[in-house]
Amino acid sequence: MLKKIVTFFIFICVLHIQAQLGFCKGNSGDPIFLEDFGTGSVDSYLESGSTTYTFAKGAPKDGYYKVSKNTNYYGWFITRDHTPEDIDGRCLIVNASNTPGEFFNLPVSGLCENTTYEFSSWLINLFPSQNKVCGPFGNQSANPINITYEIWDSTNTQLLKKGDTGNIYGSSFPKWKQYGMVFQTKPGQTSVILKIKNNGKGGCGNDLAIDDILFRTCGDAVFIEEKITENAVELIATPDFSVFSTHFFQWQKSTNGKDWENILNENKNTILIKTLGEVKYFRVLLAEDAVNLSNSSCNSSSEIYKVSNNVQQELKPKLKLKKIKPIISSKKGKRRTEKEVIIVKNGLTIIKHKVWIYGARGKFVKTGEKITKMGDEGAGFRVTETVYYKSIYGYNSSKRVYLID
Repeated sequence: MLKKIVTFFIFICVLHIQAQLGFCKGNSGDPIFLEDFGTGSVDSYLESGSTTYTFAKGAPKDGYYKVSKNTNYYGWFITRDHTPEDIDGRCLIVNASNTPGEFFNLPVSGLCENTTYEFSSWLINLFPSQNKVCGPFGNQSANPINITYEIWDSTNTQLLKKGDTGNIYGSSFPKWKQYGMVFQTKPGQTSVILKIKNNGKGGCGNDLAIDDILFRTCGDAVFIEEKITENAVELIATPDFSVFSTHFFQWQKSTNGKDWENILNENKNTILIKTLGEVKYFRVLLAEDAVNLSNSSCNSSSEIYKVSNNVQQELKPKLKLKKIKPIISSKKGKRRTEKEVIIVKNGLTIIKHKVWIYGARGKFVKTGEKITKMGDEGAGFRVTETVYYKSIYGYNSSKRVYLID
């Protein structure tokens, strides 16, 4: 009976460890730390103390590694590194040892205390699935790779987070895949140690490469909504509380969507824009503590909001809300017009409805939270139109109110 209980407990623990892998569910900040292993046609070493493995001058044997652009060994995939646009880009190539254990560690500093971060890296199993050359008769598939990530405090005494990739089998073509983990620093912690361990069986297979190790902040997903009045546009930032329990804001503006400038005294979740000029892009910085807003290592940012040409037209002086007179028809005294409504939930899920609005015009029409469907008796005298549209910067929306005489 005791054996069964222990086995069940171990099974639950394994599930718990694997469940800790995952990416930030909200918005991530700019990269704080990136290790892409550089470029060059000559193989290089890791820094002293970063690995328990031995540097390989030629083909890496079990328990050997190299930082290289060359993967042409043992029938492995001949592939370039993962880093986009690299020329002679290098990655960490590992022929895992027969004994499971740590093979790489990396200190990361410049973090902020009491802050949530996302760690990620890219992995590839270098052994093609079609190369069945293992086993006593040379006709079996290679051993899979299996990696554990651990985040420790700077004293190497407190484990902050741990996650296991599980078995990663070979594929029929070179297939880099990203793995991530979210963790939170504690009071007084501004640096951590990343450890990467081999769980797989050595020998034939368990050959891998790692590239683009990244740390960045993790914050709430933020949906920015646009509300147009007579001579101004109000942007409303709504966080989803997926990470933060409290929120501090700093609005920023840009003319090109790349270079950002803080907008003085705009520290609420809303901002009122009365003039634009050359400014066409807005975003809001978000932090759980006010002191973290000014530090890019501690805050996160919303998606970029691009102001549309329609908004610029709305900002012209003395612009009035458009009034639409009803069009009388023989059926029930009003004209029924079919409209398509696009509703964006959480900035991700798109739901489309065909609706019928009486006496209103517009490309997309939504009456408050109630959708007027076919057969309903009109939409009343005031119609709020919400247009949701997708751009390369995320999901934007625009609201207008139509008064029906």
